[in-house]
Amino acid sequence: MALAPFASLVPGARLSDRVADALEAELRGGRIAAGDRLPTEAALATQFGVSRTVVREAVSRLKSVGLVESRQGSGVYARAAGFSPLNFDA
Repeated sequence: MALAPFASLVPGARLSDRVADALEAELRGGRIAAGDRLPTEAALATQFGVSRTVVREAVSRLKSVGLVESRQGSGVYARAAGFSPLNFDA
């Protein structure tokens, strides 16, 4: 799957949050469909103009809210938009 290039981000506070927000918009907007494989960390880092560490943190955030899942040896995949993570708040 080829995504349109993302705009490079201007350095600032919490680049990982900004990358996660951009990816989340793509996921929720349906431009990345459930089951689609996301580009590699290296490809995302190049597209966003950030380090792989920033991309790793952003993907981790998306995993924590249930938007993507990792498959060992295969990559990171979009999950169904209707999935809601467990909520442990009282």
